Amino acid sequence: MAFFQNQNDVETRLCTAVNDAIRVRDDNQLRSIVLLEPPFPPDHEELIQSLRSKYPANDHSAVKLEQMVRRVVTETAESEDEQGRPVQGWGAMVVFLVQWMTFLRDMDIENLLHTYQQLNELQKQAQTALSHPTKGVLMLPTIISYARVFSRIAIGLDKRPELIQHLLAVTEEGKRESLPEKAANVVREAFTTCLNDRNTVPGGVDRNGKPDGKKIGIYKMANICLRILFQADKLESCEGIFTNIDSTSPPLHIYPASERVTYLYYLGRYYFANTEFYTAQLALQKAYEDCPSAPQSIRQRRLILVYLVTANLILGRFPTEEIYNLPEAKDFRKHFKPITEAIRQGNLEAFRRITNLDLTHPSAEWLSHYRVFYQIGNYCEVLVWRSLFRKVFLLSGQQTGGAVSNLAATLDLNAVLLAFEFCERRAKIKNPAMAAQDLGPGRSNQGHLFQDYASTTRATYIDPDFAGVEDIAPYDHEMDLLEIECICGSLLTQGFLGGYISHKSQKVAIASSKRLGGPMKAGFPNPWEVIRSKNNDEVKGWKMDFRIEQPKVVNMSGARPAGA
Repeated sequence: MAFFQNQNDVETRLCTAVNDAIRVRDDNQLRSIVLLEPPFPPDHEELIQSLRSKYPANDHSAVKLEQMVRRVVTETAESEDEQGRPVQGWGAMVVFLVQWMTFLRDMDIENLLHTYQQLNELQKQAQTALSHPTKGVLMLPTIISYARVFSRIAIGLDKRPELIQHLLAVTEEGKRESLPEKAANVVREAFTTCLNDRNTVPGGVDRNGKPDGKKIGIYKMANICLRILFQADKLESCEGIFTNIDSTSPPLHIYPASERVTYLYYLGRYYFANTEFYTAQLALQKAYEDCPSAPQSIRQRRLILVYLVTANLILGRFPTEEIYNLPEAKDFRKHFKPITEAIRQGNLEAFRRITNLDLTHPSAEWLSHYRVFYQIGNYCEVLVWRSLFRKVFLLSGQQTGGAVSNLAATLDLNAVLLAFEFCERRAKIKNPAMAAQDLGPGRSNQGHLFQDYASTTRATYIDPDFAGVEDIAPYDHEMDLLEIECICGSLLTQGFLGGYISHKSQKVAIASSKRLGGPMKAGFPNPWEVIRSKNNDEVKGWKMDFRIEQPKVVNMSGARPAGA
């Protein structure tokens, strides 16, 4: 923008433009003046050169700048509003403008660390100006713009530890506070100011159903904080943001779709990381539904869909062909289909190969990139157990009469043990083609012992530090009946298997409810239905409505005077 040209110097022109923006309460005009990032327009280039010549870096220059700002930006002085009520002075704005011009004068884009330190102070001062009860809201677009730049620099510096080693602090709990975490704490102050704004209509929602006052910036500032914390891998620090929003914020649905989608994505990621997968899929599902389907939004939709599909997979809901055919689901079939097939078939061997910690499976790198590898390995295994139990029951279980019999169907745990041992034994052979030749007792091919040179397993591996030490045998886990009983007990406790264990007979009595259609339905209920029945649709951190308490009338007729 071009400042007023009838003034003598560029500093006066700039401050006059700022004063007019405050007078007409044009927050976007104010943001367009106090720019932060190069390349700058000609007026700002002229301003930088003028500041370096007229106000060089010394103690007296700040005083001279402040005097000039106070003289020109008269809207920062004490005044009265339209109703004649006093409006307090906005001294914090004067300090901010001085600090902003100092920042431009001393900017060195080659020195990221110096830029971060200056911007840190400027961000804090801008947020102090935001605290003004009536005029502070004019700073909101500026602060949001600054916070995005500030977070980007902090995250960039975090990837260069040699520059910031001396800036890392230790908290009272003895934990090391990273630079992005410190930046998030600075930005969080603006979030808190927006959240606690009392100079609004009751509830913070105007007559048009839009957020009022500084509450407009709640989710913008929250999303910037969350982005920093996720980049710094400090998810535990996100809880305070979600808790405060849940208790104080207006409902999420009155905010723009871009803010809703971003916030719900981070909320879903937070619950996903904390293994609350049902809650995670609720937030992620809404984020995906509200995310535009335009081509330019495919990247965002893909990110959401990765975690949404994974959360549902862990809950027992598998992606359909319709999902696989979506443009944002490119390569999903290649990576998720083998997992769902292993779960459906109870193929413990295939599941072990996919989730092997040596990351040799073709999908391991992709799953690790999105940080879903360990969740799938740890939380989908129980679904494989259920399918394997079900498969053994179909092949060898005693279904005594089925749905019309009062006798319980039974499953021999020894048969289950054999199935688990068979799968685990084949999974230890590194070469799948060699493993496929193991067809069971009496029909196994031992050629892999001589030909499969890559088949080092826990059974044969010896740590080099212990090589040559006598009487030390490598640990080789072997399943036994007690472990099968533990697995069975886990399935019963989680509701994925209906019935009870008979330790004496080493069998499982499978529920055979006639009403539910016999042992296959009653004994092996749908995992998704089981999990859904144990959860509700309430998501802490997702404000769906806003209730304003009605004024209460207190009857004081019977109260005694104080001190009586």
